[in-house]
Amino acid sequence: MDSLPPLIASLARGLDLPGTAMAIVDGERTGLPLLFVNPGFQRLLGHSGAALRLLGHSGAALAGTPLRDLMALAGDTDLPAVIARVLRHGVPTTDTVACHRRDGSRLWTEMTVTPVEDHDGHRYLICMQRDADEPRRSGLALAVFDNTHDGILVTDADKVIIDTNPAFTRLTGYTREEALGHKPHLLSSGKHDDAFYHTLFATIEAQGFWSGDIWNTRKDGSQLIVNATISAVHDADGRLLNYVSVFRDITQQRLNQARLERMAIYDPLTGLYNREHFIATLETHLVSLQYTESGIAVLFMDLDDFKPINDGFGHAAGDELLVEIGRRLKRLMRSTDIVARFGGDEFVIALTGMGNGDKAVKVAQKIVDALVQPFRLDNGASVGIAVSIGVAFTNDYRLDTATLIDSADQAMYDAKVGGKNRIARARRFVESRSRATFQRVRQAFETGELELYYQPIVDLASDRTLFFEALARWRHPQAGVLAPQHFIDVIMHSSLSLPFGRWLVHEASQMAKHLQDRGFRVGISINLSQEQIETGSFLRAISDSRDALRLSTPYLTIEVLESSQFHDLDLTCSQLLEAKQLGTSVSLDDFGAGISSITYASQLPIDTLKIDRSAINGIDTQASQRQFVGGIIDMAHAMQRKVLAEGVERRAQLEELRRCRCDLAQGFLLGEPMPADELTRRYLDPTARPDYPLQRRPAVRA
Repeated sequence: MDSLPPLIASLARGLDLPGTAMAIVDGERTGLPLLFVNPGFQRLLGHSGAALRLLGHSGAALAGTPLRDLMALAGDTDLPAVIARVLRHGVPTTDTVACHRRDGSRLWTEMTVTPVEDHDGHRYLICMQRDADEPRRSGLALAVFDNTHDGILVTDADKVIIDTNPAFTRLTGYTREEALGHKPHLLSSGKHDDAFYHTLFATIEAQGFWSGDIWNTRKDGSQLIVNATISAVHDADGRLLNYVSVFRDITQQRLNQARLERMAIYDPLTGLYNREHFIATLETHLVSLQYTESGIAVLFMDLDDFKPINDGFGHAAGDELLVEIGRRLKRLMRSTDIVARFGGDEFVIALTGMGNGDKAVKVAQKIVDALVQPFRLDNGASVGIAVSIGVAFTNDYRLDTATLIDSADQAMYDAKVGGKNRIARARRFVESRSRATFQRVRQAFETGELELYYQPIVDLASDRTLFFEALARWRHPQAGVLAPQHFIDVIMHSSLSLPFGRWLVHEASQMAKHLQDRGFRVGISINLSQEQIETGSFLRAISDSRDALRLSTPYLTIEVLESSQFHDLDLTCSQLLEAKQLGTSVSLDDFGAGISSITYASQLPIDTLKIDRSAINGIDTQASQRQFVGGIIDMAHAMQRKVLAEGVERRAQLEELRRCRCDLAQGFLLGEPMPADELTRRYLDPTARPDYPLQRRPAVRA
């Protein structure tokens, strides 16, 4: 290459790409003699193996050979005419030419000829070729490629589209000619960020392929959701040649699925919950009353004067009014309350965490005050309505949902008898719940009967314990060690909630300090409730503990329950960001168990997604569950989050999680919750040999 003109030597070095056939010819000399060919060019025409070694790495033995003689062109394409056109117009030209290989067989190639000039005006031609026969060499391959209903897109190693099939055009609206030379980003909908594609191609590099759903956009701008498999194609030497994407349109399937899921939960007109979902959710809250020091109130609401509006202005105006009523109700209610439309002009609300029925009546009065304000319809008319509300309250978990709703319904009719905009209370319930349970839990908390147990969280890449989750236990003098279901709901729904949150932070920080002093870089994870986070009371506890104990980062992880219903998501983000600045990390617990997961995963400043044990349970026995968990892991990695799987109890589950590239795992298989003294014995004792040793802090260099 040292003997080549400087311009040609520079081009040869810069354009000699793996898998690319390239030749540089002298455009001024008769016969267009070759100045340089790369190994890809020689392999394309059959000068490989022993012949290639004779020619030398740079194809020096071919130097001076006329391009026409070497290629022995056949067919209708006149290469000299192509060259003359390039030289005359000075622009690159692409054409398909038929060649003969070294062994005499015919090969169709797609050749791109590009003219360049040096500073003296001497013209050279850069010829890039690719095998145009390969995708269609087999009659079967041709039939599959051209007739399959799945779209096929082929790119080169640089992800530039070099071929598409007819189904691609039918699905995307782009012709083959419009797609060639572009990157698949041509179809991008903007719904996937760079991290998604980075993870996609990282998976292809690691596994050879990626499979999943991609949200694209057709040429006309409409939505196109595809299920795609993208594979990497390598040559015999392992060099990457192409990416091949085979995809099918699942847009309607996904939209139908989403529509059905929404219909199962929401009223199609107002977007509020429907009757079925309201009853199911209310039943769950009723069951939880056995652990709490609070009650539930159901408000059954019926509109007065709605029929005249519907009859006078039409059903469209009536629907418009119902939608606006739904909006006003949602603005009035807390995120923990349940608002539903039962049908017609009936609305039902469940107020959770109510101390007594009087508070529920006050809420009902706020609803009346809000709904009697005039409504302005799209036609410009201003209308008003009246409302009757029945209130039923209970703190008895044994009550069934039907009785509670029916009682509120009956009270609503009592309200109607009294006139418009009235509220009536159900007379069936006596608000009498003993405070004995609450007082006993308070005593346990104040006298130190509550303590923390610690369950290891293991890094699957290193098989070392990186964290311990702190789990509250009640060491009852008579009943022994009690699990959280015996006391935690009482704490979280009472005045003990905030003091308990601060106690959690201090106790966990003490254990983190103990581990750090022994030379280990292991953090403690704690669960904080919605109230503890929203009030910000935990921030002072974190700051005080960090300063008093001189803790180094990381030392604490805050687990946010997926079931939390934050009133102000922006405020919550701010609180958690401040906690991270104090040296903590944030994890979203029970991911995949509820409908808030995706929202919280995308908006809260979390570092780790913790997959709920219900999703992990069948991962080793059910293919659908493996795909579900694998999808969560891929999504989390695309969002730059780590993934922790809880509830791992079988070796087969652990191996499946490893195959899915899960980061962390927790469960009885890896270690049961243990008190602080047992943790010391199992992990910190000089003779201890744990299966998953603690991660040590890196040595400080002198």
